[in-house]
Amino acid sequence: MSDSLCSLIKSRLSIRQAAALLGIELPPKDCVKFRSPFRSDRSPSCTVRKDVFTDWSTGEHLDQIDFFAVAKGIPVAEAVKGLADILRIVGDRPARTVRQARPTADADAAERARKRFAWSEFEIPSRGEIRQIAEIRGLSPESIGLAVSRGLLWICDSREGRAWVATDSARRNAQARRLDGRPWDKIGAKAWTMPGSEASWPVGLREAANFPTIALCEGGPDMLAALHLAWIAGAEDKIAAVAMLGAAIRIPGDAIPLFAGRRVRIFGHRDIAGQDATDRWASLLARAGCAVDGFMFNGLLKADGAPVADLNDFAHLDPDQWEGERDRIESAFNFAAPPATGTTNRHQ
Repeated sequence: MSDSLCSLIKSRLSIRQAAALLGIELPPKDCVKFRSPFRSDRSPSCTVRKDVFTDWSTGEHLDQIDFFAVAKGIPVAEAVKGLADILRIVGDRPARTVRQARPTADADAAERARKRFAWSEFEIPSRGEIRQIAEIRGLSPESIGLAVSRGLLWICDSREGRAWVATDSARRNAQARRLDGRPWDKIGAKAWTMPGSEASWPVGLREAANFPTIALCEGGPDMLAALHLAWIAGAEDKIAAVAMLGAAIRIPGDAIPLFAGRRVRIFGHRDIAGQDATDRWASLLARAGCAVDGFMFNGLLKADGAPVADLNDFAHLDPDQWEGERDRIESAFNFAAPPATGTTNRHQ
């Protein structure tokens, strides 16, 4: 193992960038104590300083390469080879064609991890907060509790007060809304994608692993509405709610295998952007082997007479519409039943 190769790797990869490659988040500042990512650690006993990880309980001191080796459970020589491959180092020199591209990607990942580390602590909502969210969204407390039990809904503190957060166990993406329902003063919008988020990651996708069907929604409120409507239909044990947090977002490549082979119904917003997103997502998921269709809200009205624009609005349908639109309305959440083999419909 060449000393010059090890030196080159360490010159091109900080320990925080190495951690980001492994999905491990380290404090953004030196000498801040944190719990060990490698063992059970009841109280913070580790620090990072000048690219050296120190576990003060065990006396271990790890540089970037050692850290990568311990995290992977591999010999140091294998870690050197793996990192050289990742950084595209040939012999003791970087490959010319990717000299700039790879460090930029690694730096971006490390920067996102640094920002996520600074997020406020997420808390389980209290009963009062569950009732408050249910009231603001016009949904049942039972469905809000269902979102909490699935790890899709959290509470955090912010400079503008308490907020509810749509996120999941992956913590790759998180979008916050003020608990009082008002827009954020700092951005003038109700939804705030938290710094460091991978905005394209579908929230709730890993939590959908044990469900045969997925309601793919546009936004956090519609994700909650999907659970509300599934609960009303008695299908909550068959349907997972997954949210794309924006109509312009494309489903990322590493998420597609987690959809493969599923029954998916897309509930895009009624506007042009929402329908374009429905078509785009449906095409991609159909190619991945999903039985996929979309539900349209055209012609449906809320109890106040306004058009139904999204799935949260659909939960507030005008009761008078049930007479003429009963079959269509009740079909919205019938997709948990097994579809005909090979069926792929554009819209209901």
